[in-house]
Amino acid sequence: MTYRFVVLAFCLVFLVCSLPVAGNGEPLTGPDDPAGLRAPLQKSARLILENHPEKAVPILKTLLKAYPDYAMVHFLLGLAYGKLDENEKAVIEERKALVLNPKSEAARVSLGIALGNTGHFRQEIRSERQALALNPKNEMAWEAIGWAYASRGNWRLARASEEKALKIRSSDPSAHMILGVALAHLGFPEEGMTEEKEASRLDPDDRGVKRAISWIATILHPVKEGTSGNQGHFNPLLSPENGPDIPGVPSPDVPANPNNNGNGTLRAPVGH
Repeated sequence: MTYRFVVLAFCLVFLVCSLPVAGNGEPLTGPDDPAGLRAPLQKSARLILENHPEKAVPILKTLLKAYPDYAMVHFLLGLAYGKLDENEKAVIEERKALVLNPKSEAARVSLGIALGNTGHFRQEIRSERQALALNPKNEMAWEAIGWAYASRGNWRLARASEEKALKIRSSDPSAHMILGVALAHLGFPEEGMTEEKEASRLDPDDRGVKRAISWIATILHPVKEGTSGNQGHFNPLLSPENGPDIPGVPSPDVPANPNNNGNGTLRAPVGH
């Protein structure tokens, strides 16, 4: 199984802006929560932010013994497990968080990413679209669902989703990277390379971006004259069959392109 180039790292944006807020206005603790909860939650969140999830896990597991019914503890523990690439455990904790707080956008996005990292892309799409039903302007949910569509080989919806994400936050390197790959698969390698260069500018060390640039370069500059690039053989994740859209929740506005079929693959123009 192939895993994402960046495993849950961007989910930590939830924690960056203003501790003690976890993301999308979700506080780490509330005014009625026990006094002993606030400090260890803040410490755990900061450890995850500083790329020390292994140090956050024992703190959060100790908290769960005393406070098993607090959604934020489960959410942060799931986030820490995701950073440690223990995605099955992350799924369990995020689902527990959502039982306790079904309106947590952060937990739904994190759950979706963990599901995608275990190869359950259709379930990831469902989770991210549920997050978008709560907040259609959740940039990370659009970015994550675009990655899931790309993983299923649905390049048209991957493109539309990442364009949605970038309208909300133009500085997301992962969104630029997936958009670039989608554009190249849809027959627009020059535009795809532009997106990859922007992704590289934003995150110069991302190996996934470097791989995408190398792949698109083979399309733009074939090794032998008269040969085509290696289109159709690059995907951020494995690409199972496409599945149906899930009704009742938002879906991206797909840009019109008469050369794209319903699965997002390029269709030869009429007469060719």
